[in-house]
Amino acid sequence: MKRQGHTSTQQQEQLFALGSVLRDAREASGQTLDEVASKVLVRPRLLVALEEGITNELPEPVYVRGLIRRYGDVLGLDGIALSSQYVSAPILKGTGRNWSVDSVQLRPYHLYAAYVVLIAVSVSGLSYLMQRAIPQNAAEPIVDPAAVEQLAPRRTAVPSTASQPTAQEAEAQPGSKEPIVVDVEFVQQSWVRVTADGDETYEGILQEGAERSWSAQESLTIRAGNAGGVVLAYNRGKAKPMGKPGTVVEQTFTPGEGEVASLNQ
Repeated sequence: MKRQGHTSTQQQEQLFALGSVLRDAREASGQTLDEVASKVLVRPRLLVALEEGITNELPEPVYVRGLIRRYGDVLGLDGIALSSQYVSAPILKGTGRNWSVDSVQLRPYHLYAAYVVLIAVSVSGLSYLMQRAIPQNAAEPIVDPAAVEQLAPRRTAVPSTASQPTAQEAEAQPGSKEPIVVDVEFVQQSWVRVTADGDETYEGILQEGAERSWSAQESLTIRAGNAGGVVLAYNRGKAKPMGKPGTVVEQTFTPGEGEVASLNQ
């Protein structure tokens, strides 16, 4: 994989601060590097480089952002919010005076403190909202007695036999189907073909680090030429590889049942 040739000072400081946050969160959860690496589907040495901010051991920034997102999600953090902090620093120019983002440099401990405060505030806010939601949920079942008295005569006037077919029809109706959503991440280059509800929606070669999401109503079939390089997550569930590296695998998904068919070649 291509390594980073040049990394700005700001990116290095951002990476150092983000790596410290991820390392502290991992240690607080009691997980080892090997355990987290098996969930993120990368080699442990990449996580070491990320936690220590060793840029020459990491891939291009676009892949580093994806690694930060997956690492944060595994630890129960907001992976998208964390990965969005790792960006290139643009130069801002104005009339009369030149403004540069690099003119004010935030040191790693400044960024680290900001991330810690952000996480603490998010957790506190979530706890506060959950506590407020408890009495609101408990109040929902309350029924106005006056409304019950007004409706009672109308209910007694309806023959009991009329309600029986309605109940039977309700039991016969099938539950609403949840649409199929499959998130795909390419940890290695692979050819892939996607068929949604009988129509071919995509066929081509996607490179390592690419991410895609396909959806369907009745069935979704994904066929990959390098099953070990393709990681699938059905309806936001746990991500797992399609198969072994170098093998051709076809998987079909249906609503509420997940994978119903798998063909290895």
